[in-house]
Amino acid sequence: MITKDIIRAIYHQYPRRAKSPDCLDFALLFDSVGALHNISINPEASHLVIGSIDPHALFHRIPLTHIHAFVPFEEWTAIVLDTSIIFLNRRDSQVSINLRPDDRSLLNRLKEFINS
Repeated sequence: MITKDIIRAIYHQYPRRAKSPDCLDFALLFDSVGALHNISINPEASHLVIGSIDPHALFHRIPLTHIHAFVPFEEWTAIVLDTSIIFLNRRDSQVSINLRPDDRSLLNRLKEFINS
């Protein structure tokens, strides 16, 4: 079971995007949920496409440069992004999405913007 503490730990463990899409473990993703969720990579557009998510949904097509990591769990495989985690079930086509609340103050966000 994936709890709030585990989700917080994932965000903490993977705070930054992968240095390049080549650093991501695509074998883990395709071996665990690739066929079940009809996952494909569009190399020309550099996008990951999740077929089990509605084509009009925001998370159907994800730029490879926005992915932080793929994290396996017993029942789920997580795709970690900056402010969200997409959980893909390993047994059926169920998808669950966690949206990270932005609890940073305006001053902290301004500092991060200036430092980036």
